[in-house]
Amino acid sequence: MMLQRFPVRSRTGSQSAGNSRANTSGGLLAPHDAMGPRGRSRSPSVQIPTASRSSGNISRARSPLVQTMTRPTSTSQSQVAGGTIHTQGSLRSRSPADSLDEPISAGMRRRRSSSADHSNPFLLTPRVSKRLKVYATRVAEETGVSEKPLHDFIDTGGIYHMLIDLKVCMLLNSVVNRETILNDLKELLESKDFKSALQNRLTACMLSPNLTAYVTDTHEHIMDFIKTHNEVFKIPKSLFEDAELSAQFSTVVSDLLACIRGNIKTKLVLSISKHLSIMDTAKSLAHSCIEVDASHWNRYAFLRRCLRIFLIGRSDYKNIPLKNLYSPSLLPSLHRDLRIKVGEALNIDMELDDEPTVQENADEVRENSDGGLDDRDGAGADTNIPDPSRDADLDGDEDENRDNGLDSGTDEGDIDTEGSGFGGNGKRPKYTSTKFWNFVDDSLEAVRSMAKELAKAEVEEGGDYDTAYEDATRNILVEYFQQDLAEFPGRRTVPKLLTTYSPQWQTTIQTKLLWTT
Repeated sequence: MMLQRFPVRSRTGSQSAGNSRANTSGGLLAPHDAMGPRGRSRSPSVQIPTASRSSGNISRARSPLVQTMTRPTSTSQSQVAGGTIHTQGSLRSRSPADSLDEPISAGMRRRRSSSADHSNPFLLTPRVSKRLKVYATRVAEETGVSEKPLHDFIDTGGIYHMLIDLKVCMLLNSVVNRETILNDLKELLESKDFKSALQNRLTACMLSPNLTAYVTDTHEHIMDFIKTHNEVFKIPKSLFEDAELSAQFSTVVSDLLACIRGNIKTKLVLSISKHLSIMDTAKSLAHSCIEVDASHWNRYAFLRRCLRIFLIGRSDYKNIPLKNLYSPSLLPSLHRDLRIKVGEALNIDMELDDEPTVQENADEVRENSDGGLDDRDGAGADTNIPDPSRDADLDGDEDENRDNGLDSGTDEGDIDTEGSGFGGNGKRPKYTSTKFWNFVDDSLEAVRSMAKELAKAEVEEGGDYDTAYEDATRNILVEYFQQDLAEFPGRRTVPKLLTTYSPQWQTTIQTKLLWTT
């Protein structure tokens, strides 16, 4: 019992323990004590087995930082609690088994892969490709397309490759789509619905009260207007990108303009023969295509006045007798030659003063202008005088080259440039039966010339030229309208004009389809 409580200790062991406690810190031998006589051999051949338990525990307990801070000295030995550790050099190479046993330490970085796929951002990694395929599958299900082409597209593996594939698809689709578009446009140009809608818009152009001319350069300017305002005519812009289709469309427009001019002339002739008012005539001309106001009445009255003078000059009394065509209100617009002709035919005294008339002013304008009698733009498509018994809504044109047996002068001799323009005295006429609209353009230019003279006089008194010119032009046409209304009152009184709201496309035509002559 006593021995158990107070064990007998060896003196030598006590001294050894005391020396150990005195010479160690925390149970380990100090470096200088390890070099003492009690130390074991320093031969490098003696080493602790790496598989021992104490060595393994100490190895796991040590920090890599401590290992890196060990000075590169020769082999040293240490003794801890009866165990001895031998190290050779500053750091010894560790076996794979040691590195597997060691935990992950802070401050250590994982080495990146040296694969070229990770260093090239334009190549798709397997992980990214997988995500893209998942997304492609979902999109394919939502849109109903096949997912295989999408997966094949992703499998190209690189952004540059994918861009090339996209460009190839675009080029192929462009060729196919262009052929499809061209075929659709050809069918559109040949369809009756398209031509009917186009004719309504072109009718609005020809019935515009501000139209500059009806034949002279009209087709060219209308084509430019259509290209600029294709939305008004509901024409796709792609039509003008193809030269063949554009030429075909230009032909369609030319034919429709000729048809519209023939229709207008036909209805004007019928209005004279039936003695219709200009308001009723305007309704027949508009045919629900446009909203009509007073400015339209003024212009249509001017057209009917021109037609009466033209028929007198052509001596075309087949459908309308001369006595129904002529009235004293036309006298200021009749050339001296026409006054003589009317006076002799009706056996009445005509005023043959030397004051120039509107017709004579038109002759002067025509002589000073180039191409005033140009027969292009469908000028030869005017109808000859139709039978008044025909339907007033006739929407077409008659034989443009047939002269109805009227004397148009001989093929020899000079053109009548000094007279009325209708020939006579052995001279060829300027205005044949197919050039009514040329006569209208010249007469309209004569009205503008008169308005310019009046505007200049207004400016000399301190007025604004543009305002004076517009007022003078409008006043001349209003006077024609009042004279026409007095001679063709019709069955109705003049309706009271209310505020009318024209559609935007009609306003665009009336304000933008203008050009200088």
